[in-house]
Amino acid sequence: MPPHAAYDVLGAPLQMRKRGRSTVRELKVDLSSLDEGTAAHERTLDALNKHLARRGTEAHTFARNSPRFDAGWPVGKDIFVAEVKSLTGTSQDQQIRLGIGQVLDYAHQLRTRTGSGSSIRPVLVLEKKPADDRWSSLAQAVGIQLTGAPRFAGI
Repeated sequence: MPPHAAYDVLGAPLQMRKRGRSTVRELKVDLSSLDEGTAAHERTLDALNKHLARRGTEAHTFARNSPRFDAGWPVGKDIFVAEVKSLTGTSQDQQIRLGIGQVLDYAHQLRTRTGSGSSIRPVLVLEKKPADDRWSSLAQAVGIQLTGAPRFAGI
């Protein structure tokens, strides 16, 4: 990399921070926000199930020795495994990053276990279109199909 290119990407030299002691603080969880996210997740999963049923495809849960994906369905020799993420009441970027990691992990685990000739296809299903368009190109670059409610484009 040319020397000047580094300055377009990198900041100041890394310096280690002094480690201090954290004080004990009470952990607070906003249960209403957690409940909203859970409800959004379940609505999205239900809508996905209905969408697949309208297309004549039956959604399945995970098998006993499989990773705990949210939904899976066969199409020909392909097996689609999906992680559903709500984008309500939390950081969209955090939720999408978590979903990408989860669905890549599920697909990898299943590929190493499946000798059936099936192709494992990871799908990240979002509650709604994310605010930042970069997620579509990132998902495509790492082999994830990104879709979302209410239309579930591409599936």
